[in-house]
Amino acid sequence: MRPVVRLAVVLFCYAALFILPVFAGGHVHNGVRAHGKVLGIVSQTNLGHIDQTDARMGSDVYSCENLSTDDGGTMRVRISGGQVFLATQSNVELEDENTEIEVLADSGTIGFSEPSTGTLSIRTPAGMVRAEGGSAAAGEITYKGTNELIITAMRGNLTLDTDGELRTIPEGKSADVTYQDALSQACHEPAALEQASTHPKIDFLILVPAALAIPSYILWQEMTESNSKPSN
Repeated sequence: MRPVVRLAVVLFCYAALFILPVFAGGHVHNGVRAHGKVLGIVSQTNLGHIDQTDARMGSDVYSCENLSTDDGGTMRVRISGGQVFLATQSNVELEDENTEIEVLADSGTIGFSEPSTGTLSIRTPAGMVRAEGGSAAAGEITYKGTNELIITAMRGNLTLDTDGELRTIPEGKSADVTYQDALSQACHEPAALEQASTHPKIDFLILVPAALAIPSYILWQEMTESNSKPSN
């Protein structure tokens, strides 16, 4: 009977190796268990990271993984028909919210662009930034200092939605936004639910845009031309 018992133990161990990851509810990405489904793919990177690993072209990006760039680094991530661009020393996470994908802009400078699908939004401590009316748009968000953001509409109008109160950033303009009692930036964490009723106090001032950290052609032309480029 001993050989039979040993065989049963070996088969059980092999089965556990394949079954346990499935029931764990996550994916293994570069040796690190991810938090959800794939939301994007890295299309360009230099000194970029996904959680604690170096990002590579073609790397999948899962929900709630931290994307970051070192000093002098950049990263571009394709998200459906749109894209997100991280400038130097920036951090974001992606979160699936059923009808749209939220980009949690945590620090640095983050650019974004999307076609007229209305499926991409940028979550900031001051509220949600979206293309106005679901139209095609490109923009940039920069953390200027403590409790201060600069939101720039490069292409199309943008809106800042703070608990249903909408403010418009016209195309070619920037908004200097200061805030208190910031909205939570947690990704699928209880803290986000606890602060759902928080109403940030906002000061909102339209400015003529200064020099941008991310040239608009990087965000806009690359997106529009990519659909027409022949496949190799």
